[in-house]
Amino acid sequence: MKLVRVLFPAEEDWLPVSRLSIHPGLLEIMEELGVVEVIDEKLESRDLYRINKITRLRDTLGVNLSGAILICDLLERIKELEDEVRQLKEGR
Repeated sequence: MKLVRVLFPAEEDWLPVSRLSIHPGLLEIMEELGVVEVIDEKLESRDLYRINKITRLRDTLGVNLSGAILICDLLERIKELEDEVRQLKEGR
């Protein structure tokens, strides 16, 4: 299994792309697909979680990039719906 280091800075909102251990070409593809947003060679810290999930799906399950992105999007939507259901149950 290939290990990929993804940093999760506690105090920084933006992280320089140079600090990531990810292939620049892969990051460029993710940016073109709208998965992440790179501004001034920096990446928002919330995007690091998405990159980590997508990378884990690709490496551990052998899912291609498009499939991993779709799975990640669906997982985020499921979480949103679960939160909404929980809020509605609490409001009874």
